[in-house]
Amino acid sequence: MSRDRGSAAVELVLLTPLLVMLLLFVVHVGRSGEGMTAVRHAADQGARAASLVSPARMQAAAQRAVMDDLARSESSCGSPSVTVRTTVSGAVTWVTVRVACFSSTQGLGLLGAGRTELVATSSEVVDRYRGGDR
Repeated sequence: MSRDRGSAAVELVLLTPLLVMLLLFVVHVGRSGEGMTAVRHAADQGARAASLVSPARMQAAAQRAVMDDLARSESSCGSPSVTVRTTVSGAVTWVTVRVACFSSTQGLGLLGAGRTELVATSSEVVDRYRGGDR
């Protein structure tokens, strides 16, 4: 029995770094998941805003809606970029908004994780009866 004395302390010392790494990995995955949800929602909001204005103002409306939505959600999304594309198919016009940004890796230096790019795309039918800019 005297030979086992102190073995729990040694096991704890050996397992602690692995447990810390596992915890940091869970934080990284959670942060990326939260960021992806925020980016998807922002793309939806941008597409909806762009579908309600004239083609000349689509980019500005989508940009404003995406930035406002990301700010409201307090997302860890850094340096977002917004692109707007329109597609005409017969009598129907679609607007597609693509939002891309990088998730924050602040506090995760021990993992050695690089920045994760988060990308979401959303499309809406352009409202032909919008009656002008809103």
